[in-house]
Amino acid sequence: MKALRIAIIGALVVAAAAASSAQQPGVIGVVRAHDQAILQSEIEGIVDRILVHEGDVVEEGQAIVELRRQRQEIALEVARAGLLRADAQAAETSALLDTARRERERATTAAEVLARKDVDDARDAVERLEASLRVQQADVARAQQEVKLREHELKQTRLVAPFAGTITRILVHRGDALNPVETQVAELFDMSRLYVEVLLPRQEALRLRVGTAVAVQVESEWLGKAGAIVGHVSYVNPTVDAASRMVTVKIDVPNPSGAIRPGMVANVRR
Repeated sequence: MKALRIAIIGALVVAAAAASSAQQPGVIGVVRAHDQAILQSEIEGIVDRILVHEGDVVEEGQAIVELRRQRQEIALEVARAGLLRADAQAAETSALLDTARRERERATTAAEVLARKDVDDARDAVERLEASLRVQQADVARAQQEVKLREHELKQTRLVAPFAGTITRILVHRGDALNPVETQVAELFDMSRLYVEVLLPRQEALRLRVGTAVAVQVESEWLGKAGAIVGHVSYVNPTVDAASRMVTVKIDVPNPSGAIRPGMVANVRR
């Protein structure tokens, strides 16, 4: 009986030690998104339409906000009209040049029977028209660039998602005035590509390699078993913080159900 009691006590001690080890806290980190952005407009303008709602999942290139665009549309029409005018002038000069070249050839062929002045005039006419055509072709090129510029300005009145993700906040209202690269318009997160950022002691961090599997528990009280996942080391900072002697490590974590969110706290067991 004494031997049995000793065995039972030993088993209980081992179980308690195992439970204590399992409950031992790991390193606390924060969940972050690989792709996140505060969207801003490159041009000034007035918000005309908001095309999404908070919580919407959007595709890359999908329009989020549209500004009033009447001024840009008018500017584009004016630029296109200028291009048509420049093209017409160049085409007219090109036709006159073809005629002048034929006249010059006839004058050169009949130079023996024509006055010297007539031959020189034919040659001068060709040179003048060639010079005019070069200037007008440059005008056409400038008009084409003007059209491209106005098309770009019109395109900028639609603020689009730079990557696929979830609109977490809309920070403007219809009628708001936007200042270029200053006014915050919307917040976008890609919830499918998340990682946990932790600080590890130098000795431990330098033993890790990209691809190493790591046990991660995200918000255990809230997510429970759904937050118990296996992540993989994606980055180990090659530098050491001089003050803390710690190293930043990033651990990619899967999020197929979308339950894990940026900003959540994660426990990483080494």
